Amino acid sequence: MYHLKCVKGDVAERVVVFGDPCRTKALSSHLCCPRLVNKNRCLLTYTGEYMGSKLTLSTTGMGTPSAAIVCEELAALGAKCIIRAGTMGSISDEVAAGDAVIPDEVIPLDGTTRAYREKFKSVNLPRASRRLAEMLRSTALSRGIKTFTGTICTSDTFYLEGPSEVAHWKEKGVLGFEMECSAIFTIGEIRGYESGAILAVTGTPHGKKRVFEGDEIRRTVERCALSAMETAVSVELPLK
Repeated sequence: MYHLKCVKGDVAERVVVFGDPCRTKALSSHLCCPRLVNKNRCLLTYTGEYMGSKLTLSTTGMGTPSAAIVCEELAALGAKCIIRAGTMGSISDEVAAGDAVIPDEVIPLDGTTRAYREKFKSVNLPRASRRLAEMLRSTALSRGIKTFTGTICTSDTFYLEGPSEVAHWKEKGVLGFEMECSAIFTIGEIRGYESGAILAVTGTPHGKKRVFEGDEIRRTVERCALSAMETAVSVELPLK
């Protein structure tokens, strides 16, 4: 692979992806015998075992262009299940910082997903695997995470969503914004892997403080990541 300097066998069929390479590295400590199989372009990728099954943790970087590259290469290397464990901003009055959102449908506001949808004549909105979404919700609840399921937006921008955009999408029932899921879900449908996501809410796109930090938020981010890892190794994959 051009970006992930890996060959067949380096990547497990079950993969959890993170936007931040530091988070990928930190979560690799939960793997048994983790092996760093890629560090090119800081797209850190580790393969080891988790709960007795082979699991890969990989880095997508920020935004759908980078996420699309990584997911294309993971799929080419044999990934059958890719779950994003990340963060998002809430625009819902019910979803607060420290909660988690498991998106079942994504409204793509990004250019990468638009390009894929036009090329492959996609008419449906990007969707997560139903069984992965259900398993993620069950696992997150068992870890004590307050969890919501619904529609989110994937955007190309982090700082541009203002009050008018927030009000528009809030009125349509959207829970919040993030920057990678639409591409991960779309490419999964095209390349034949199951996809899902669990997103820790770390702030709001329009609040006085855009991103919240602290021990509670960090614990939620880690619990969401572990929920994704547990779900990935628990799901029964289709037979080859």
